[in-house]
Amino acid sequence: MSGDPSHGEDARHAGHGSHAGHPDHAAASRRALLVALAINTAFFVVELVGALLADSVTLLADATHMLTDSASLLLALFAAWVSTRPADARRTYGYHRAEVLGALVNGLFLLGVVGYVVYDALRRFGDPRPVDASLVVAVGVVGLVANLVAAWVLSGHRDSLNVEGAFLHLLADAAGSVAAVVLGLTLLVTDWYVLDPVFALVVAALVSYSVWDLLRDSLNILLQGTPRGLDVDEIRAALAAVDGVADVHHLHVWALDSQRVALSGHLVTTAEADGDAILGQTQRLLGDRFGVDHATLQLEGAHVETAAFDCHRPTTHD
Repeated sequence: MSGDPSHGEDARHAGHGSHAGHPDHAAASRRALLVALAINTAFFVVELVGALLADSVTLLADATHMLTDSASLLLALFAAWVSTRPADARRTYGYHRAEVLGALVNGLFLLGVVGYVVYDALRRFGDPRPVDASLVVAVGVVGLVANLVAAWVLSGHRDSLNVEGAFLHLLADAAGSVAAVVLGLTLLVTDWYVLDPVFALVVAALVSYSVWDLLRDSLNILLQGTPRGLDVDEIRAALAAVDGVADVHHLHVWALDSQRVALSGHLVTTAEADGDAILGQTQRLLGDRFGVDHATLQLEGAHVETAAFDCHRPTTHD
């Protein structure tokens, strides 16, 4: 591509925002994930033993979900470590999207857990079994405390989609523990054992609800979609309003990961425009108003045909 020669350079970077790199914050996130993993794994063993002794499908569902929490935390830790690798010739943006992939896998893992719980609960409807209510209450309380403590450890690091996925695992599991406690208290005064699979389905519904946003955001990033909260038309109008900019086209906005937003576009400038001034102003505008971290803008003279910058490979015919 070629731009207006009066501007010298065809493409120039319009700056990098404040999220370009936070090694200390990333290290703190990994430590938080490690602590949450240790807490969750210890109490998974407790809850699994309690579920088997009480013969409760609700408790078993919650214990199974707790195991997936541990797996998700381990996956999140691995993804967080991979994302710290520096950019290279093959991955010029670095490995930040490893965390997004980790979040996506966590979401799919949760859906698999939901499928298992629903299957087991439906099977139990035809054959309700007696449940040790006292043990269900005790283990449910212990599991609830463990989930809430682990979620609290991660609560300060939810700006990462990867950590957010692990956090949602823990909250959904906490809801499952609440369901187990309510079930146990109910069965202490009644013999409605059919409530066991009913509460298991409630847990499954809560898990499904919690995973929706995670899957949607992960897929949107991987598909180069516009990040939630950003309006491309609003950005285009703001750039067009910069002094010296006559038109804006080929504007693209996407997310590198859950924290970094990238943008590229072509700015058609007036004949008397100051290219350096335009780039400086757009840098501040994009960073301060829209949170864009990486922006690359092409400056073009008003006399250049827009079609000249259509970068699609031409089709040849025999």
